[in-house]
Amino acid sequence: MNNVHLQAFIAVVEQESFRGAATFLHKTQSSVSAAVSTLEEEFGVQLLSREAYRPELTLEGKVFYQEARQTLDKMQALETLGHQLSSGVGPTLALTFSASCVQLDGLVQLQMFVEKHPEMHLNMSTEHLSGVLESLQSGKADIAISPNYGLGQEFEFVEIAKLKLVTVAAPHFLENQIQRIIPQVELKNRPQVLIEDSGSLHPIERSNVIPNGQRWTVNDYMIKQKLIVSGLAWSRLPYHMVEKELREGSVEMIEVEDFASSIVLPIYLIRLKSNTSAIANSFWEYMIKQYQPV
Repeated sequence: MNNVHLQAFIAVVEQESFRGAATFLHKTQSSVSAAVSTLEEEFGVQLLSREAYRPELTLEGKVFYQEARQTLDKMQALETLGHQLSSGVGPTLALTFSASCVQLDGLVQLQMFVEKHPEMHLNMSTEHLSGVLESLQSGKADIAISPNYGLGQEFEFVEIAKLKLVTVAAPHFLENQIQRIIPQVELKNRPQVLIEDSGSLHPIERSNVIPNGQRWTVNDYMIKQKLIVSGLAWSRLPYHMVEKELREGSVEMIEVEDFASSIVLPIYLIRLKSNTSAIANSFWEYMIKQYQPV
């Protein structure tokens, strides 16, 4: 068994045909078929059923595929690292942050890790909502730091912090409102400013909105904050983004009827279970040691 055999087997599974695998690998269909047969003969087990129009994994094949996929990913990561070392280029760590939590105090731990790995190239980006997990799935990022925006079985995640969200408005935004809990109908025609989802595959359905209410959308938390402070809109914001303004009185917390006006969300360190980057694994282990799971 070698990488060629594994690549052929994995390609057949993922391309759902021997012809598709051959095209994907730029090989002949007969060579792909021979590579898969070599695997089956070596271990004396049938990995693919060829009775249907498309090849299907047998029970043994399903188990073998999971291990083969991880093994090949590790080999490719090792090959990439070897090329980086031979060229004098350090490894790259790609991090994606949910834009809602990039200013959390605990993230100063990142600087300490960077100081321990001066040869590392750091690539950082921010995303909104489903865009966070999409960046991991697309390979754009190795690790993400974010609330739970649809974590599934393919992800490994550990809670490392908390994020407090508060609903705020400028003091003059609701001048004639004297009720402690504001009825939703009072806000229906007043703009609620929302962050645009940066993901494109599976956008998150909005849940904390006024039904049929007026909505504005922005792609930046700074713009969202400015609109609220200026008295043009209302919405929820991370507490650390308006802590100063709350002290100064330029915004105030409001409580809305049947609305999660104040909430605390867990913040997670997230990665794909299949990620095999050596520097990403080092960062993951370092961060786990810095934070006690809660």
